[in-house]
Amino acid sequence: MKAEAGAAVAQEDFAAAMSAMAKLRPAVDAFFDKVKVNDDDAKVRENRLKLLNEIRAATRAVADFSKIQD
Repeated sequence: MKAEAGAAVAQEDFAAAMSAMAKLRPAVDAFFDKVKVNDDDAKVRENRLKLLNEIRAATRAVADFSKIQD
């Protein structure tokens, strides 16, 4: 999905980019519902934080949410 979204952004097809990102929603929702990110095991915690970073990187490829104003 990240590659699909990136290709859509490169073509300035932002609707397709958002559609590609929307496909990730079930997996992201499940991650937050079922996974304890700050696990007691340091290696597990590090891996889960890396997964969160991947989610962040994928969303930043489509939109810069820091530009949203109150």
